[in-house]
Amino acid sequence: MTILLVEDNNGLGAAIAQALFSARYRVEWRRNLDSAYDIAFDTQVDLILLDRNLPDGDGLEFLKRTRADGLNIPVLMMSERGAIEDRVAGLDAGADDYLVKPFAFAELVARCRALLRRPRALELEPIRLGNLTLKPDTLELAINDAPLSISRREGELLVALLRRHGRVCTRAYLEGALYDSSSVVSPNALETAISRLRSLLAGANATVELKTARGVGYSLTESLA
Repeated sequence: MTILLVEDNNGLGAAIAQALFSARYRVEWRRNLDSAYDIAFDTQVDLILLDRNLPDGDGLEFLKRTRADGLNIPVLMMSERGAIEDRVAGLDAGADDYLVKPFAFAELVARCRALLRRPRALELEPIRLGNLTLKPDTLELAINDAPLSISRREGELLVALLRRHGRVCTRAYLEGALYDSSSVVSPNALETAISRLRSLLAGANATVELKTARGVGYSLTESLA
């Protein structure tokens, strides 16, 4: 599991990262909102730990923006602001939990575990684009409501693309969705899976287009024709 830590205080950030490493989580640490936004959408992240006060803005506005842009992973907001109205504002903006600084690292890790255990109802709802419908939990695919067989690897790839449809998904994001850190992945494994998925969708007359952004990744959009 990968946690995105957004914290500009070097001492606190390093301590949090170490606590998470010790709990066997992978950590992507960013110190400002601009770089955190890119990581949140371009990397396979399971949880965000978000500071409220960052050098380039308010974490609350960042949270509202990412939720509006379709990011539905859990977010734990961290802040010195502990008043009831501040906690309510954070939760209303889309945070799944709110932790007031200073806090015990053991409690922070426990809250991370709790958030990562929670079933996410939105992730189980069928995803639709064009004439395509996919159930992300069972990988049941239908084109024009007609069932279509798909392998688990291509199904997981399609889920990852659909969750970011309309934007370019980087190789790192897609490979993170398909393989765990211990997997030995050949250099052309992703391209092979993309080719098979593209052929499957074309053969079924799906009204979606799988595009290549050379040197960056791939995107899935609804066909205009």
